[in-house]
Amino acid sequence: VYTNVMAMVKQVVQLKNDVSSMPASEYPSAVKSVGITLRSLIQSVDTILPSLHSSVTTEIEGTKKLLNNDLGELINKMRLAQQNSVTSLKEECQKQMLAAAHTLALDSKSLLDAVDQARVRANLAKPRPASQEPRD
Repeated sequence: VYTNVMAMVKQVVQLKNDVSSMPASEYPSAVKSVGITLRSLIQSVDTILPSLHSSVTTEIEGTKKLLNNDLGELINKMRLAQQNSVTSLKEECQKQMLAAAHTLALDSKSLLDAVDQARVRANLAKPRPASQEPRD
């Protein structure tokens, strides 16, 4: 799950870095990449879900729904940015699209936190190997 959350953050950062220089016709492929990364994240969570107690899966399921809503919002903002790509609203629409992507990344982190908390409660959390212990 952690790896997929990091991939989501990287996709959002990539979108942020590229959006000002990419033509509006390329927005859909950039947003599609974010969507594919989200799908991988949700699939990774789905593989863990059966091992967790049903009382904690509700929060995780709710966060997954929130992420899907976030993706829908990103798609809506992308369409708005495409429609206004040759108007004076271009930059504002790009900002809104990036804000939606940022929200998606933050909510992905919330999903990671929810999964980690559920693992701790289910006593499935794995301690860090000794080689990764912080050193003084």
